[in-house]
Amino acid sequence: MQPARLLTIVTAAAIASVFAAEGWSLADGYRDARACLNALPALEESGQLVVGSLTRSDDLPGVFEIGYRVTEGFGSWPGRLRCAFGDGPDNRRHLLGVEFGGQPIGEARLYFLERFWLGDPAAIRSGEARLKSEIPPLSFLAAMIGRPHPSLIGALLCALLALAALATGRLSGKRRQV
Repeated sequence: MQPARLLTIVTAAAIASVFAAEGWSLADGYRDARACLNALPALEESGQLVVGSLTRSDDLPGVFEIGYRVTEGFGSWPGRLRCAFGDGPDNRRHLLGVEFGGQPIGEARLYFLERFWLGDPAAIRSGEARLKSEIPPLSFLAAMIGRPHPSLIGALLCALLALAALATGRLSGKRRQV
């Protein structure tokens, strides 16, 4: 096999494996971000909720923070919700902790939130009626992705260098005739 062809195959395989792994992480990020948004109406029981920001923690990739505003007939006030997600003993994603109003909620409330609110599509739909999102699509995407894993950056750099070497080899030399 020609070295150029082998380099192309190895590069394509490396890029595909990195994107497959990061795609899985992206799916978890989307699911976690949506679950945190869906939990907000259950915790903030009255008023209209206007979500202004959604961010993912740089230090803890499974933690999302929502900045929002509650509006009622007599005024409005800001709020903050933080949700922590992770894999449970059953290898499924779970809500591991919630900080609401600067205080963590108790384990019993957390259990009921995940089991009876987030597990019930009708409850989520009723909460979405009070929830208005002003998060730009690119900000939501950035929160889903979070900080890229160092292995992703390294693999992409290696793939780019390999492609550059392949391209310069093809562009600088003449083709050999067999």
